[in-house]
Amino acid sequence: MSRLHLALAAAILLAGSKPGPSRAQVPDSCPRGLKWAAGACVRACPGGYEDQGDRCVYRNLSR
Repeated sequence: MSRLHLALAAAILLAGSKPGPSRAQVPDSCPRGLKWAAGACVRACPGGYEDQGDRCVYRNLSR
């Protein structure tokens, strides 16, 4: 095998090994009883967030 073939094979293997998003990075994947807020599953919405059931939506309070 030539160096070009080896480099191409290594690039393909490395490109295919990228990790996908973790479970906590997907809004619909929070366990029962937790809500999605700012990229994490939380029990209660943090300050500045509005509770909308299974999600917490950021509200800009500086207006």
